[in-house]
Amino acid sequence: MNVLIIGGTGFLGRNLTKELMSSGYKVSVITRNRQFTADKVESNVDLIEWDNISPLSAIYDFKEFDVVINFAGESIGNRRWSNLVKQEILNSRINTTRSIVNAINDGTMNPKVLINASAVGYYGPRQDDKIAESEGPGQDFLAEVCKKWEDEAYKVQNEFTRVVTIRIGVVLGSQGALTRMVIPFKYYIGGPLGKGNQWLPWIYIQDLIRMFRFIIEHDEVTGPVNGTAPEPVRMKGFSKILGEVLKRPSWFPVPEFVLKIALGQMSEMLLHGQRAIPQKISDIGFEFKFPDLKSALEDALGNRNVV
Repeated sequence: MNVLIIGGTGFLGRNLTKELMSSGYKVSVITRNRQFTADKVESNVDLIEWDNISPLSAIYDFKEFDVVINFAGESIGNRRWSNLVKQEILNSRINTTRSIVNAINDGTMNPKVLINASAVGYYGPRQDDKIAESEGPGQDFLAEVCKKWEDEAYKVQNEFTRVVTIRIGVVLGSQGALTRMVIPFKYYIGGPLGKGNQWLPWIYIQDLIRMFRFIIEHDEVTGPVNGTAPEPVRMKGFSKILGEVLKRPSWFPVPEFVLKIALGQMSEMLLHGQRAIPQKISDIGFEFKFPDLKSALEDALGNRNVV
């Protein structure tokens, strides 16, 4: 089976590529710079260069691909959210997805499935409510981005192509967000962000890439899917377990006002979480290898402290 990944050079994309290729899939990655990307992906991955402006029909014959996976989008966590940055975050997702959808609708691509990334930020702050995929969107900036991103993906008009939007939580692994989270613990100043009562919808990288494979291989999976573990935790619980795994204290909270001063509006995504549960994919039969946080952290960190 042939898979095309757009935005495949990040932590998730690289791990997914490796998993799919080890399982016999042929993987191609669309990139803006083939030479720069060559060092970031497996050596036998086909690289297709695209400027994100030209019609996809002008650069390649995409009819061979059975699966299209779209991760492309400006990072939400690298810069303070000025109005300009917020517009870049939104436009980078909408424009790429629109190009993919247009290519499917005009016959340039004929995939059996389009898997489009999204995030649990779709739901906005929901306090303690358990959130399954049937819940509607929130009203804040991230919810707006996710809703518009998903809406663009669902404009696929090809009855041959099913569309899945996977609302991803905080992805834990040997790279990515966890590498930043452990730094304060290394210096014995680890602790929760803010009051610590907010929910952290996490998922271990191995389960997430297995979830992508499950979606590819199960035609009955359509529409939104929560890409989260079945046991979300509060921020204070996450910090406590992380401290136990690292053999470090977890009593040093970061006050809300400090986060707001340092990060501006971007602090909202750290101070407000979602108690999102993967109801749809669990009901269909997906089984998690790392359903609880402690086992995931021990596997990711090798069950040893950080020094």
